Amino acid sequence: MSQRVFNFSAGPATLPLPVLEASAAALVDYKGKGVGIAEVSHRGAEFKEVLAETEQRCRQLMGISDDYAVLFLQGGATQQFDLVPMNLLQNRAQYIVSGQWAKKAAAAAKAHGSTEVIADSQDQQFSVLPSGYTVDPQADYLHICSNNTIFGTRFSAFPDHPCLVADMSSEIMGRVIDVNRFGVIYAGAQKNLGPSGVVLVIIRRDLLDKAPDTLSPIFRYKAHADNESCLNTPPTFGIYVLLETFRWLEAQGGIAAVEQVNEAKAALLYEAIDGSGGFYTGTVTDHPNRSRMNVTYVLPNEDLTTAFLKRAAAEGLVALKGYRSVGGIRASIYNAMPMAGVEKLVALMKDFQASA
Repeated sequence: MSQRVFNFSAGPATLPLPVLEASAAALVDYKGKGVGIAEVSHRGAEFKEVLAETEQRCRQLMGISDDYAVLFLQGGATQQFDLVPMNLLQNRAQYIVSGQWAKKAAAAAKAHGSTEVIADSQDQQFSVLPSGYTVDPQADYLHICSNNTIFGTRFSAFPDHPCLVADMSSEIMGRVIDVNRFGVIYAGAQKNLGPSGVVLVIIRRDLLDKAPDTLSPIFRYKAHADNESCLNTPPTFGIYVLLETFRWLEAQGGIAAVEQVNEAKAALLYEAIDGSGGFYTGTVTDHPNRSRMNVTYVLPNEDLTTAFLKRAAAEGLVALKGYRSVGGIRASIYNAMPMAGVEKLVALMKDFQASA
């Protein structure tokens, strides 16, 4: 195998090498059965075993009680922008727009009923979290995106609502959370958990009956819960990779231990940005709510940015180009990014500044 690089892609993103190796082996031959895990029936004993263990380990890692259903579905987080209101919106829902994906979620919900954007920081280029909003506990739900992949903010503290719905795609299992504070958590797997094609949905069971009877079962969370994520053929191999990721997370000491590493990685990188004398400028001005997963910053001009990216790639630091609406640099330092990758990036930043 060629030398692996440090991959800072925002998603699909880097995965731990032990997860890749174990998944690759199972893809060819699952437990010595002479058949790969992607080749077995989703209703057969082999996959049922995988699905049960994946759910059990997910519950254990996040402290998910039996009051919640855990679903492994297709369609990614974007499909949930519609499925959430299709299942939960009866009278009115509230949205906080703190970035591009929260904006898309709010726009999608309008087709399904009455919605209200109670706060929006687009006029500040999403460099801060929205503030000064009033949450209505009578609303069917309040929707947030907990971490903003593109703009680099996160909710360091969550708003309160009896049915808080959170898109956690880019920080799921990156920090300890109290699941009981949420009505629904959903997350595309391709950033912190596994490959694209799987979405994890954690939904409080009392919400499963809110969908109208006229809603097709394929769009109804309850139908998926009643059929243990096998209403239709699920993304079997993707779910297996999640299982290997959950095993890896447990081997690291669980989410609390991983969160400590994530905090240290982010602190090192933000220190390099803040201590550069303005050569590197963070795009987030709301420092208490800076993301620990997606660190965004700019250089003085495009020529320097291009030169930085070219040198980074030559040194095995790839996928650092910022999203087109932000520009600059985006270092996605998810759970699988080792401290060594961040240390190498910081060393490059200091050396590049000194030679610029």
